[in-house]
Amino acid sequence: MGLSIKNMDINNINCDDYSQVDFSDFKSQDLFEVKDYYWAYLQDAIAKEYMVYGNPVTTAPVSEINMYDRYLSSERRFLNFCSYNYLGYSYHPEVINEVCKAVTKYGTGAVSAPLLSGYYDLTESLEKDIAEFKNKEAAIVFPTGYGTNLGVLSCLLKPGDVAVLDILSHASIYDGIRLAGADIKVFSHNNPNHLEKVLKNLKDKRVIVCVEGVYSMDGDLADLPQIVAVCKKYSAKILVDEAHATLIFGNQGRGVAEYYGVEDQIDITVGTFSKSFGAIGGFVAGDRKLMTYLRMYAHAYVFSCAIAPHTIAGILKVLELFRKDKTEKDRLWNNIKYMHEKLTRAGLDIASTKSQVIPVIAGSDRRLREISKRIYKKGLYTGVVTYPAVSNKRTRLRLSISSYHTNEQMDACVAILKEVFDDVDW
Repeated sequence: MGLSIKNMDINNINCDDYSQVDFSDFKSQDLFEVKDYYWAYLQDAIAKEYMVYGNPVTTAPVSEINMYDRYLSSERRFLNFCSYNYLGYSYHPEVINEVCKAVTKYGTGAVSAPLLSGYYDLTESLEKDIAEFKNKEAAIVFPTGYGTNLGVLSCLLKPGDVAVLDILSHASIYDGIRLAGADIKVFSHNNPNHLEKVLKNLKDKRVIVCVEGVYSMDGDLADLPQIVAVCKKYSAKILVDEAHATLIFGNQGRGVAEYYGVEDQIDITVGTFSKSFGAIGGFVAGDRKLMTYLRMYAHAYVFSCAIAPHTIAGILKVLELFRKDKTEKDRLWNNIKYMHEKLTRAGLDIASTKSQVIPVIAGSDRRLREISKRIYKKGLYTGVVTYPAVSNKRTRLRLSISSYHTNEQMDACVAILKEVFDDVDW
């Protein structure tokens, strides 16, 4: 339950007494009044040096970055374990060269909706390449990964339909269903038995089950063989978001569905270009007729400006490079195994991760703040994840491992975490 102005003194707000949860459902007669209370909370957090979000980065997203430190009012160097640039493609010289050539030819943006003049020859090429890569009949490219889930689900679902979600599904999945006005049911994380109990009670309903290939806050994998079997048993459609899995899982890098050998049983595959591809944008792939329908009726596609041609050019080059040489993928997996082992030996709780997404569980929001403050001062930058992204009792740091991290950098990261977690043992 959120706070109300009745139980807060705006002139005496101590951030240690509250969390982000408290301001997500703030009760007030004035629609905008929450801003004043949240501002007071935030200023206290800044004064205590707990605010580590939103610092401008001044270099490419390499393994060590320069970033502005608001507390020192200057730039300094950080170990970067925060970027989704898992394979380093965002600054690959051949990718950059392709982007520069496309800017010269096409300009800086698509400057139109995709159904109008925002659909370029490069766009068509990318959609064909993605469909081929994903072993699907057709694909559509969206401006963002978030917008892809939002557009697909809000288009297909109607009031009275039911979407059954793994409780840890991404916010974009929840938001797309809410926008559609469909009913949301959840099942316990990665629990096919609970999924079956939910589906049993949904007879005569149109149902879609939504899961992530790699869960973005926990790093574990969807149990697709079991989940797919349950979906087929109850004739439920299935959508798999492979945002953090594409180019990483499966022999050909197609994701967790390939890894488990169930690609042909997945109805809709969603992905993003903002992770391993090192760019921005999203895609959906599936049946050609379904893709044709989505292209005309998914509002997040129809009414958004299209993805820029130069961005597409870079993504096409990434696909070309990846098909020829999977060295970066192999190097990433070596780093994943190395980091899992080092963190576990250090006695840190990395939950059930099986991927390059590594949570380091802190517990309470208060403890996470102190930990994040201290590692920040020591020059380590990671994701700091609290509610609403995760449970308020399972807050965490989120490490993103890349192919370009060195053993020395990973050792330094673990040493900082070990020291700080041991010191903040409350």
